[in-house]
Amino acid sequence: MPVQQADFTGPVAALAASATRHAALDNDFFRHWMAAALPYRQVEVFAREFHARTVDSTVVIALSVLQTDDPAARLERARHLYTEYGSGDPSRAHLVLLERMLTGLLARLREAAYPAAELRAGGACPQTRAFGDARHALFTDADPRVVAGALLAQDGLAHATSARLYEGLRNYKPLYGEDDFHTAAEYFYVHLGETARGDRGGAVAGAAARCRDEVDFAQVRRGFEGVLDLTAGYWGAVHRAMRSA
Repeated sequence: MPVQQADFTGPVAALAASATRHAALDNDFFRHWMAAALPYRQVEVFAREFHARTVDSTVVIALSVLQTDDPAARLERARHLYTEYGSGDPSRAHLVLLERMLTGLLARLREAAYPAAELRAGGACPQTRAFGDARHALFTDADPRVVAGALLAQDGLAHATSARLYEGLRNYKPLYGEDDFHTAAEYFYVHLGETARGDRGGAVAGAAARCRDEVDFAQVRRGFEGVLDLTAGYWGAVHRAMRSA
């Protein structure tokens, strides 16, 4: 009589839910960002580091397409990548929307134009570059269980991260007209809508399918916690840099 394979859907779902209690989301950066409008120099630090992280995140999404061997999951990741590039409209690419939002905010705070070229030329701090390199390593790990865990973490963080960043942006609403603010915030509206509609159960199912025993689950956990810990470190470094600006 064949041995029935253990079902790890429950443990993997519990692991995914734990992201909201991790320092990747529950941290000093988000408390600082959401508490009140911040000085120009601090916002500029945030803008440069978050812009660099977002450029790198597009690479991570592409890696997730390549590293996922499940056809349904690969299709979902490919659709995500397509929307990141504006679904065929370059003016709607998410990075373009982000640059428009950040440069508009910075221009209002310093009361002078802030071109996108200046934002791009600002460069990222060493901690942000190290974060990107370490994240790439997880998403290209030779062990598909680790990659599945990393994907699970990425999905678990996406909506909550955008929601917290948007709440902080609302502190600057007095700098805008009503319609102008909502136009500027389009980057977050797009991300919040997409992550709310996303197939969160798909990431759980994909990771659970990799688990036949506790050894497999431990590797999924390694990828999951790796992304969360790296993300917590990234936000910690951004917060320290902002407070030092």
